Amino acid sequence: MITCTLGDKKYHVDFISGRALREMEPAAKMYGRIVAISNAALKGETSEDASTLSIGEAMDEMIKWFCILFNNQFTPDDVLDHYPVDRLMHDIAFALMAVQTQTTNVLDEFPTKAAQTNQETTPEV
Repeated sequence: MITCTLGDKKYHVDFISGRALREMEPAAKMYGRIVAISNAALKGETSEDASTLSIGEAMDEMIKWFCILFNNQFTPDDVLDHYPVDRLMHDIAFALMAVQTQTTNVLDEFPTKAAQTNQETTPEV
């Protein structure tokens, strides 16, 4: 079972349907364009897409697919209003990759939790 908590509501799906795989292409393409823009920027280059792709457009497409993943139990507005921004794009990309590679057994709970880092502590004197 996979869960998604939005605000005070929890949504469940027992399995990922074939529809999520069939409908993922627009979201996966959008994610690929975002990655290409980011990679070009890291190299100090400008991607062709940088001037034509809006973050809003990319987010809308990816969030629409995320709703399909959960059988449209919630709306894109529910996601935009209740999903933590620091996990949103990461989590959708994670779900896209799991569905694309047919490894959905790694999906469990959304929003995911960021990895914890061990901070060195200074011994008290």
